[in-house]
Amino acid sequence: MANHRQSLEALRRIALTHCRGEHPDLAALARELGSAVRVHAEGLAKLAARARVAGAPRIRPLRTGTQNVQLLLIAWPANHVSALHDHGARWGLEIPLHGALEIDAWRRQSDGGDPLAHGRHWLGPGDALWFDADQSRLHRCRNLSGREAALSLHLFGGAPGTGLAYAPTTSTWQRMPPSRPAIAGPLPG
Repeated sequence: MANHRQSLEALRRIALTHCRGEHPDLAALARELGSAVRVHAEGLAKLAARARVAGAPRIRPLRTGTQNVQLLLIAWPANHVSALHDHGARWGLEIPLHGALEIDAWRRQSDGGDPLAHGRHWLGPGDALWFDADQSRLHRCRNLSGREAALSLHLFGGAPGTGLAYAPTTSTWQRMPPSRPAIAGPLPG
């Protein structure tokens, strides 16, 4: 049985193997990562139990050896909801490792009006959601548990850039500078 370090290394190795080219086959990457999450469920559950979080999510960058790929391990506090945001002109993949996330998708309107709700996805361990580089796609993530932290792996690639966060004002949505979650302390491991 693998420990959590071996589990994270296996996931990192899979991600980097698929990301050798300019744009990976995200469906194949999702399938392989999903299988690995199920195989390593015990080690990942132990890591999630050690990642006690309150307030802001804890983010641990995993080394990739390249500037064109970013790999983040995120521990979400119970009930935490991220700001509505995008990832600029980058492609990405999000996969829960422990717990469950709800992803609300939104689209920008071409006339600059308020973003429109575009769908909702519920992801459990090993379920992945991926997206191509698309300036009109926005999303918000929420830990579905009211008591336990969720743990997820996020992979972004393509031309480095900054995403934007959006916040509702009294009657309209306002574009805000990129939000960068504070690293609230390292995850164990």
